[in-house]
Amino acid sequence: MGKLPKSMQEKKRKAKALRTQGSAPSNKSNVSNKSMNRQMRRRMQQQGVDGMEPIEAYRVIIQTENEDLVIDDPQVIKVKQQGMEVFQVIGSPKKQPASSYKTGQIDNNLETSADSEEIQEEFDDDSNLNVEITEQDIQLVSMQTGVTPKEAERALKETNGDLARAIINLKTK
Repeated sequence: MGKLPKSMQEKKRKAKALRTQGSAPSNKSNVSNKSMNRQMRRRMQQQGVDGMEPIEAYRVIIQTENEDLVIDDPQVIKVKQQGMEVFQVIGSPKKQPASSYKTGQIDNNLETSADSEEIQEEFDDDSNLNVEITEQDIQLVSMQTGVTPKEAERALKETNGDLARAIINLKTK
């Protein structure tokens, strides 16, 4: 094989050096914020993310069996992804006794109004919910738990379409 011209030898040497470093040269002057935002939007679309929307919230309560986590002044972002809504909550949680929010005993004197009591009663009465259970939901629960689609559908009906609760119920049986 013949020798390459000096300009080609220099390009080859630079390319080899870049391969051994494992990174391309940073050319930040050529990359604008617009193109980075465009790339990010395209990646989000490829992953099925329809949009992100901030929510103005003053408190988030996460209720568990043993305690409640209360996050005051949280940063909440709603992300729509593949037909589902995901909520991202950022903040410092404070632990409270379980279900203290129902009695209005949370720090900062959270008061329950008549409207919130009516909403809580409607929420507690799950029998009024008419939730559409899709074939995808049934397949997901069936795949996650290893049960038949009929058992998965029955579990979804019992939990009014709550995927997580249906999966947990089936896995704990």
